[in-house]
Amino acid sequence: MSILVIGFVVVIIALLIWVIVTYNKFKREKVAIQESWSTIDVQLKRKANILQNLVDTLKMQMNFESGVLKEITEARSGLTSSDHTEAMKANDHLTKLMPTIQATAESYPALGTNASFLQMMADIRDCEDKVAYARTRYNATVARYNMDIQVIPGCIVASQMKLQAEPLFEVSEETRTDADNMRISQL
Repeated sequence: MSILVIGFVVVIIALLIWVIVTYNKFKREKVAIQESWSTIDVQLKRKANILQNLVDTLKMQMNFESGVLKEITEARSGLTSSDHTEAMKANDHLTKLMPTIQATAESYPALGTNASFLQMMADIRDCEDKVAYARTRYNATVARYNMDIQVIPGCIVASQMKLQAEPLFEVSEETRTDADNMRISQL
């Protein structure tokens, strides 16, 4: 065999190894994205369960504002959605409702001192903290994946695999504006 044929075979083998390694890297990144979304999903489902208990506690207070109760119930159903975008929107909406729930509870002294209510509010804050952490991890994983499928030479394998960019878990513009405009007096 000539050196040219051997060189050609070595190049083909090296190229094949590179394609396999790149393919496997994209598969691992997709699994990491699914796992990081799963962490968010677990916390959203936990939050939905806590909210159901919160709704039950609030119903025990006869005069509790039905509008707030209705909003909580509607947003809660979105947390368990399999659609990531819908779950993200529901979480943003519930986060926005928390000061309203707290303020309304202050209007009802029995509710504001109810141990179950206070524990559920603490649990919801804990869920929100864990969602924030998981969102950061999810976004870092998605950003790395999105970059890898768009840059050369990985984009060659990604296009053959028909890979698409994954959406980031972003805070909505409305939530961002509300956070920018929030004052201590509103808490």
